[in-house]
Amino acid sequence: MSRTNQKCKIELSEAEMTTLEQMALNHPHRDFRVRATGLLHLVRGGKPKEIGDRLGVSHQAVYNWSHAWRNLGLIGLLGGHAGGRKTVLPAALLDTAEAIARSEALSLPQIAKRVEATHQCALPCCLDTLSNGLKARGFSFKRTRFSLKKNASKRISSACKVPLVNSAKAPETGNAT
Repeated sequence: MSRTNQKCKIELSEAEMTTLEQMALNHPHRDFRVRATGLLHLVRGGKPKEIGDRLGVSHQAVYNWSHAWRNLGLIGLLGGHAGGRKTVLPAALLDTAEAIARSEALSLPQIAKRVEATHQCALPCCLDTLSNGLKARGFSFKRTRFSLKKNASKRISSACKVPLVNSAKAPETGNAT
């Protein structure tokens, strides 16, 4: 056996094999499914370079998975799912926005203006991000009546297209005498 295969050599019990097979098929996160598949290929004698190419990862990632499995088992394989975009809206700005929104009924643009005035800086995000941040904290805001005025007038104008019968005037019949 070559030195490379010794570094990635993994022996699994039947229960561990079943666990990895189920994880490779059913785990909700794609990266964990890929890791489980990579370990199963290693157990079956695959080379890290070939496994990495087949799964679309570097061969170093395959080595890391094998070391994590050997050192910590399943927990080592499940660690490291911290990917994703960093938050754009700092917690301090979000705290201020929440306090302002709870103090009085304001629209989202008004909340944003007050946060900017309080911190003396522009918001580093759009209003949708601020809205999502407030919703994540369990705060749901409603638009003020002023904001809904446009939509309400559109609904009223479309409802007015139905012809109305004037009750003061009797409807004319086809017989004129």
